[in-house]
Amino acid sequence: MRIIFLIAGITYKEAIRNKLLTVLLLFAVIAIASTRFFTIFAPSEELKIIQDTSLGIMRFMGMLITVFITGGLLPREVDKRTVTTILSKPVSRIQFLFGKFFGALYSIFTNMIIMSVMLILIIYVKAGVFNPDILKAFVLMAMEFIVLCSITLCVSTIASEIFNIIFGILIFIIGHLTNYLQHLADRFDSIIMKTVLLTFYTILPNFENFNIQDAIVLGTKVSMQYVGKVISYGVLYTAIMLLLGCLFFAEREV
Repeated sequence: MRIIFLIAGITYKEAIRNKLLTVLLLFAVIAIASTRFFTIFAPSEELKIIQDTSLGIMRFMGMLITVFITGGLLPREVDKRTVTTILSKPVSRIQFLFGKFFGALYSIFTNMIIMSVMLILIIYVKAGVFNPDILKAFVLMAMEFIVLCSITLCVSTIASEIFNIIFGILIFIIGHLTNYLQHLADRFDSIIMKTVLLTFYTILPNFENFNIQDAIVLGTKVSMQYVGKVISYGVLYTAIMLLLGCLFFAEREV
């Protein structure tokens, strides 16, 4: 574990020095802060719009930060040949991969905490109250980014940085549309088409499960049972992606 955390620490330091990620975080913070000036609506509507807009910004910018951090972790190490030097020491490929994964998560969570604190402060200044349910939205969003990080890292064991980033963005978009595959399958009479669509629905990540933005904005209660079920789904999907990543990385020549 010491080796994993050592690699994670180095990965985190490299990530926070990335100027592109700093720009993305700065843009996200400014965008969230600007929602404070939504004053053309009724007071009750202002708070809903602030929460809705800010959570949307957090999800979109968090996605970009996740794929940009994770997409280049392994390809850069391979291109620079530093991975060969590291693996020549008493460091296994699994330790190296997990170190990169935890280092990426540390960076992602740091950025997410900054955005979350900004949103909480704006809500408190605007309404003078704190909505504890918004913490559930933050937790599920964090789990969503963990899953996305694991998928992007898995693909990065066999692909280039550009491909990883594009793939990560596409899988994020598709993951929020997978429910339509189930609805589409119900429209077909063909067993083959139903099977194909339902197979894709099962294999692809369902990121919409992590999205409780509408419930938060409308004031609908989200049960802890639902949160626990979605987190369990995310942990299982992440574990499968990391296992596949380890298998792919074990076969790759570096």
